[in-house]
Amino acid sequence: MKSYVQGVKHLHPHITAHRGCSQLAPENTIPAIELAIQAQADFVEIDVQETKDHALVVIHDTHLSRLAGIDRHLWELTLPELNALDVGRWFADEFIDTRIPSLAAVMDLAKGRIKLNLELKRHGHEQELVPKIVALLQQQNWQQDCVVSSIDWDILRQFKTLAPEIGVGSVITPSQPQFPDFEVDFYSIHFTLVTPEFVDRAHTEGKLVHVWTVNQGSEMERLLALGVNNIISDRPSLLRQLIERQKL
Repeated sequence: MKSYVQGVKHLHPHITAHRGCSQLAPENTIPAIELAIQAQADFVEIDVQETKDHALVVIHDTHLSRLAGIDRHLWELTLPELNALDVGRWFADEFIDTRIPSLAAVMDLAKGRIKLNLELKRHGHEQELVPKIVALLQQQNWQQDCVVSSIDWDILRQFKTLAPEIGVGSVITPSQPQFPDFEVDFYSIHFTLVTPEFVDRAHTEGKLVHVWTVNQGSEMERLLALGVNNIISDRPSLLRQLIERQKL
């Protein structure tokens, strides 16, 4: 089976919708992911965490105040309890009663329609996060249609050990600009840190460059000129327009 890097052959960067089309629908929800598919994104980046009862759910925050309006942490609730929460009302009335999706539900929606970038979040209370995700991806034959990213190096090492066929990438932030001391397939780096020298170095190392979160057209054009491999954006439709314009 080809590695993620070996399998990537394209002249233009892939487009990743950040948490779905999160400017048009509540982030990390089924409506946002459906809109990302309609926008012709290549990937959707979603955040995956573990619940109290070890279920896998798609949500960014560990505390539920912003999205659900309650003073509870994700790890304090079971999947049925989380299913009762409304995470769409804060965004707009049309999304009232939108729920936190399970990873399995997102995979069912996305299969054959869009690839997944699973950003794995560690809140300190998980017990089975990596093994359960690996088992689910392998059971559903998702190995060639997803990548895994994380700021947590231990998560990435575990993934490389359990599923070496799945591409993994280290998330690099302005506040934590360290590079891993073990083999990864790509760097997922904040756009402010991307220079021509960095892109050349990563490609020389045989690594791909994913860049986040890019919403300004001028910055998209700069990164397109640098030859990055994947741009993560809240505005995938704008990015698609700029790439199509370059093809003319």
